Amino acid sequence: MRLVKATIGSSVVQRNTAEENMFKASKRSLRLLAAFAFVATSGYATVLHAQDRGWYIGAGAGQSKANNVGSCSDLNGLFDPGFSCSINSTDTGWKLFGGYQFNRNLAVEGTYVDLGNFKMSASGTAGGIPSTASGSDKASGFSVDAVGTWPINEQFGLIGRIGLFAWTLDTSTDASGGLVATGSDSPTGTSLDFGVGAKYDFGPNVGARAEFQRFQSVGNDNTGKSDIDLISASLVYRFR
Repeated sequence: MRLVKATIGSSVVQRNTAEENMFKASKRSLRLLAAFAFVATSGYATVLHAQDRGWYIGAGAGQSKANNVGSCSDLNGLFDPGFSCSINSTDTGWKLFGGYQFNRNLAVEGTYVDLGNFKMSASGTAGGIPSTASGSDKASGFSVDAVGTWPINEQFGLIGRIGLFAWTLDTSTDASGGLVATGSDSPTGTSLDFGVGAKYDFGPNVGARAEFQRFQSVGNDNTGKSDIDLISASLVYRFR
């Protein structure tokens, strides 16, 4: 009986010792696994953060609209009653841009923008003499914007921008018949620009944007001032 008890007692001691060793080994394995997971996750996060940074370029085009080109009623004192007049306040606008992405939420972007050519023309009589008159305003310039991105998922996101627009407005007028009003001017200035839109990434390097932008108060007291809107689609290439 003592031998049986001793044997059983020895087995219990050996089993407890084995269980303790297994428990210690399991704890060491869990610690190693946790350390490996932390290093791997940290490395992955670093890679993702590095992928969000870098230079990019792009080009876009769309429709521009000047909100205050002028009115045909402005010519009432020049033409005799009954003259015809037309205004074209929309045109094709385009832009070339480049920037640096600091992280997935913030970039700084420089852009050359051609906002198009807006025209007015009229014909009739002035003092009984057949007459015509025409004018055009061509707006372009450079902008520097802070561009913010709100990611919805890995590919799609919303964007917003605000910055300064250094513009040039090339104006010209021409008249014939009973009107004499030929001339040109190229005033310059700086005003606010802002916009909203959405972006979609086809892959790590190539993406697309759709945006609405407003360039405020283009022009001076002589030419008149107008906000100019641009609705555009763009392609973006990122250097990664």
